[in-house]
Amino acid sequence: MKATRLTQITTICTLSAGLALAGCSSSGGDSSSDSPAPDVTQSESQESGDSGAADSSENADDSSSASTTPEDADLSTTKPSTSAEDAVKTAEDKVKAKDGILHTIELDFDSDDGKWEYDIKIMDGDTDHKVVIDADSGKVIRDESESSDDSEKSIDLKSPMTYDEAFELAKKKASGTLAGWKLEYDDGQREYQFDFDDNGDEVEVTVDVESKNVTTDD
Repeated sequence: MKATRLTQITTICTLSAGLALAGCSSSGGDSSSDSPAPDVTQSESQESGDSGAADSSENADDSSSASTTPEDADLSTTKPSTSAEDAVKTAEDKVKAKDGILHTIELDFDSDDGKWEYDIKIMDGDTDHKVVIDADSGKVIRDESESSDDSEKSIDLKSPMTYDEAFELAKKKASGTLAGWKLEYDDGQREYQFDFDDNGDEVEVTVDVESKNVTTDD
């Protein structure tokens, strides 16, 4: 009887110890599945976070460097990223004409391209080049050319009249937003043309850069 009882007690203890170990193992398994090891979690989380931060930074830089002028911009207060002077230099570099005659600089919104564009015209011998430049990026969009026997004369953004001087004269003849402008040699004279839009009422003001004579066409 004593041997039998001792055997029963030993069996019960063995079973209890086994259950206790099983319980500890089960608890450890649940903890492992709910929360990955800290070093793995932190590493993966850090890598993921760094990658996201880098992408966000790159996107922000791209966004800030891409200057886009709204279609309805008032050019009297809003300027595209590329100046007229820079657009002329880009066009001259594109044409590569030593004796080329710059005779037109125009800035307006091209509805087909959906961009503000400079049209720069340069006469090289009997070939008239028109270089179209994105006014925001400063990149050449296209270079068109045609044969011409026109006698052109060169224009200059600074002499004998600057853009600002011509615009001050034009503002006395029209009001509204400035929707585009041009400096060209036309009909024997060098002139600025300013296109004003006053709530749908369009007025073109022409300023002769030599005589300072101002006329309107509405």
